[in-house]
Amino acid sequence: MPLSNSEAVPFGLLAMVAEDMYDAALGTLAPPVDARIAAAGWNVVAYVTAQDVIIPPKESQDQTLHINHGSRVFYGYVAQSVTNAKTFVAAIRGTEGIIEWLIDGDFVPIPHPRYPTARVEQGFWSIYQTMSLADLTGVTTSQNAAEGIEKLVSDGSIMVVGHSLGSALATFLVEDVAERRPNATACLFASPRTGDLAWTTIFDNNVGDYSLFNYIIDVVPHVPTGIGYSTLSKAKVIQPSAANAGVKLDLLCDHHVICYCAMLDFQQTSAAPLTAQDAACRACVLGPASTMPDEAKALAVLINAFGTGTEKARVLLKGMHLANAV
Repeated sequence: MPLSNSEAVPFGLLAMVAEDMYDAALGTLAPPVDARIAAAGWNVVAYVTAQDVIIPPKESQDQTLHINHGSRVFYGYVAQSVTNAKTFVAAIRGTEGIIEWLIDGDFVPIPHPRYPTARVEQGFWSIYQTMSLADLTGVTTSQNAAEGIEKLVSDGSIMVVGHSLGSALATFLVEDVAERRPNATACLFASPRTGDLAWTTIFDNNVGDYSLFNYIIDVVPHVPTGIGYSTLSKAKVIQPSAANAGVKLDLLCDHHVICYCAMLDFQQTSAAPLTAQDAACRACVLGPASTMPDEAKALAVLINAFGTGTEKARVLLKGMHLANAV
């Protein structure tokens, strides 16, 4: 069963914690465990690592994502429920700066290694292929993250959560795990489109239970456009007119996971403990539903008319965000 809005919020907050734990300056594979994870009823038992992503500068002629083979970094964690030893969650983080690249990046479709008739996005897939499982000191315990999770979870169940780029990686991860263990589900936020219709059909067949939340005026769920890229069929589109909170009309605000959580359940999100580094993002949340800007509602009307993932939608959203920054 897909998660309700209120049920999804705690998983969105766990994805935010994964992002908060990553320190690009230190680059450690084993950051200190955030206390909010234990407060939420989970005990971290493993880390997820991967080769670092190289986001090309705007002046570069090559605007495809690449990976830094010389740098492995923290990408998330696996935690076990304190109350049920057979219940696990894996939280995969996004990457700073990825949203700006996603607006104009070059997306290259390639055949899925196990499903040659389906195509996936090359940059997202290349990062996923480097994902490994590590112990809490950062030492790799399984070169393949899905295989490591399969052994760790055994006959239990796991929920894979992610936001932004982390949502794209979580999509590949949960499908990979689901081929090994039937009790693999996902809760995804603000996901770019990871492949074509053949791929999303395979995903639906193999991962029967998942939730995906995309905000209609967040530009990220609309990309990549063209070349047959498809949104997962069970995506729930958050509309400004029906959101539970008002969010500032801004490129980063419309994409941040704390804003997604607030739009799903304002009271629950407002009560959640946040760190100082989340203060700027907290300011993106204007208040309860009545504070949603009329401009956001009007923009959503146009984007809904253009359709998710269309070039018209991408161009309009990019232009709106550029104009809003002036």
